[in-house]
Amino acid sequence: MDGSSASAGALAASVGADDVLLLRPGPDGRWRHEAGLGAGARAGGGDAGADGGEDHLVARALRSGAVVRVLSVEPAVVAAGHRAATAALVACGDDAVVVLASAARSERLLASSDEALRDTARHLVMALAEHPAPPGPPELREDGAPVSTGAVDGPVVDELRALHAVQELTGALRRPPAEAVERVAHVLLDALGCRLAAVWLDGGPAAVVRSARPPAGHDARSPFEQADDAAVLAAAQAAGGGAPLRPEDGAVAALVLPLGGADHPAGPTGGVLAVRAGTGAQPFSPLRRRIATQLVHTAGTVLAVVLARQKVEQQLSDTRLQLGRDALTDVGSRHRWDSELAAAQGLVDAGVPVAVALLDLDDLKRVNDAHGHAAGDELLRTCGAALRACLRDSSDVVARVGGDEFAVLVPRVGDVDALVARLRAGVEAARTADGLPLRVSVGAARAEPGRTVAEAVAAADAAMYEDKRRRRAQRARSGERSGR
Repeated sequence: MDGSSASAGALAASVGADDVLLLRPGPDGRWRHEAGLGAGARAGGGDAGADGGEDHLVARALRSGAVVRVLSVEPAVVAAGHRAATAALVACGDDAVVVLASAARSERLLASSDEALRDTARHLVMALAEHPAPPGPPELREDGAPVSTGAVDGPVVDELRALHAVQELTGALRRPPAEAVERVAHVLLDALGCRLAAVWLDGGPAAVVRSARPPAGHDARSPFEQADDAAVLAAAQAAGGGAPLRPEDGAVAALVLPLGGADHPAGPTGGVLAVRAGTGAQPFSPLRRRIATQLVHTAGTVLAVVLARQKVEQQLSDTRLQLGRDALTDVGSRHRWDSELAAAQGLVDAGVPVAVALLDLDDLKRVNDAHGHAAGDELLRTCGAALRACLRDSSDVVARVGGDEFAVLVPRVGDVDALVARLRAGVEAARTADGLPLRVSVGAARAEPGRTVAEAVAAADAAMYEDKRRRRAQRARSGERSGR
């Protein structure tokens, strides 16, 4: 082994690869094995089967631009006839694909980051360009006919692809429903070797995805592929009901499978469409149909979990909203007020002063007795709306903390007396729909660094009751009746 080969071998070993293959496109657009290291130097040597055609791992790396990883209990074909138990396929632009492989399970290769694998692949492209691989014997099918050595048509590799597809489907579990549906469509597009795939949920999101480009040497996109998403979904749903997809539209090899229903009771209702389009399309083999059925069953289960999680999250959100909102006045609840006080202490400890104001709506009992509880409720709603109008921004908080008591929390207030005047003026300028005026007793205090918010609340409460006594005494001296 010369110096450059030794250097390339050390580079591959640094990411846990024993074998390396360098694949490049030939004049006819088909990808070929050009060079390699280890067992990769003796791989098939010919066509890598990665012309963008049916579901090749190399084609997947080219389409997605992502690092395609392979893990198998037994070595399986990954590219150009090379078998590996662990592999990573890295597309280096449009003119090179590097396969990093190990015949056994390689923990280092599995743990290497995508960025490390891409960086290693770029250096290997330069190092291996000087070492072309010798041709090897062609791989034969069971009937003895030669096949492209990298073609992934065997049942072992089909099952391996199905395993990877299931792993990719589970990646949709923590996504919102629309993103989960789109991911399922992409996984099916790759796993089933399609030019187009669609997934829809009845009454929910839908996604139509298409391969990035038609296979080299085949026809341009068919009319079916060029149709807009709505037309594709309409045709797919009609096909699910028994109407055939028309061959003249280019959908000459298609699967339409249900999501949910009797076959998949765990899944939501909807459907899946997988299309091999164009004159070069081949029918789905019985094995591929079985794999499709298994993947759709898994996809239905995944989407059911996604929808169930969304429902639970919505219920939790509604519960949090209910706990944080007073149903009558539409201001914060006592539960929210307690939470905001705890958070406010953090602001004070960080050096931000916080003002607390407590307000008591005068004469609520007299309004209830004289005009009925509906009028009293309207008085409370009017007070809450007036206080919301006094807030400066989202950092200010107003809550109803008792029957006729409200509280306001305002960070970064310098003049507490000005805050009291602003709140009193805002409330007492308001009127109910029936014209009843509002009067309010107000007390406020400020929590500064070195003082607790709880102390400010106690001081504000004392100031509010002092304000109430002072106002009653003023009305008594002026001879004003306390009723309305």
